[in-house]
Amino acid sequence: MGKLYDSLLSGTSGRTGRIVVANVYGNEFTKIRPRKRTSAPTPKQKMIQDRMRDCATFMQSYRSYACNFFGNRIGMKSPYNLAMTNLMANFNIDYAAATITPNYPGILFSKGNLPTPIANPMALPTPATLEVSWQDNSGGNASRQNDQAQILIAADGELNTLFIENAATRVDATYTVNLPMHMQAKVLNVWLAFKSDDETGASNSLYLGSIS
Repeated sequence: MGKLYDSLLSGTSGRTGRIVVANVYGNEFTKIRPRKRTSAPTPKQKMIQDRMRDCATFMQSYRSYACNFFGNRIGMKSPYNLAMTNLMANFNIDYAAATITPNYPGILFSKGNLPTPIANPMALPTPATLEVSWQDNSGGNASRQNDQAQILIAADGELNTLFIENAATRVDATYTVNLPMHMQAKVLNVWLAFKSDDETGASNSLYLGSIS
């Protein structure tokens, strides 16, 4: 892929033959459009494609959030790209066993400079409710007290996640999740992060562990 510094096509995008011109965030690039595949992917290629699909499914519930609150753009990598890179690095492929296994503790759904949550132990008061609690580490700062809790839940062995936005404030220090039927009686992996009330920043997400 080449970058055009003084292009005759400046401000345009499209393709001519197999040459594709695209303007991305003010930068103009050219690349060769790949030919359509005519052969079936190799087993290794298929596993890599499956991992990409699994990661996209896992992120579906919080994709909009990640697009805005997963760090800052680095060059051509958007917050969404950075969040997907994190998932890809933590969906581990075993080519010999033909399996893809999530490394739940390594997964992040939020990145930022706000104070990271300090979690208390989770509880399942009933099969249909999950209690998530944390410490108020706002230090008396009114803005930090009003930070909004963001909760992500994934059941072991399932790709569809549950994302709860703006569940409670940092000072509330607790929230009870009403679990959907398909997540009841399962091993649940849970993450917590905070987003500022004015939506200008977020914290790193914290993996709270698993509970069943």
